[in-house]
Amino acid sequence: MPAPPGEPAGALQSTHRAVDRLCDMLEAVADSLPAHVDRRLCHRLADELAPSLKAAQEFEELQIFPPLRTAAMGRASVLAVLERLEYEHFEDLCFAEEASEVLRRLANGGQVNTEALGYMLRGLFSALRRHMMFEQEFVRHGAHG
Repeated sequence: MPAPPGEPAGALQSTHRAVDRLCDMLEAVADSLPAHVDRRLCHRLADELAPSLKAAQEFEELQIFPPLRTAAMGRASVLAVLERLEYEHFEDLCFAEEASEVLRRLANGGQVNTEALGYMLRGLFSALRRHMMFEQEFVRHGAHG
């Protein structure tokens, strides 16, 4: 459950736990390739990945970022970082939608280049984790100074 209003770091941690769970599932699929694919997990990820990520991103953009913008009092550096984070949300969501398509194909027994899929999944969960680490640091320290 998100932290009360006025506590963006706590709310962010709550949101990030949900995204980190997705990252763990992506990593599990990547680790299982090519020989030990859990098709049910692939199907679950194909269904959940993009909608869950989008919900987390929308929560951040609607509940966490606005108070940070207000507190920034027009500081261009803070506003630029928030804009960058929003753009990364867009890029990550596009990547997640692509990954979902390939995961669905794999879950349904279709032909998939498992080596390419492994790189795709690792790229996605690595980017998401890096993004979350930066957001946490920014909310804790960078947005205030």
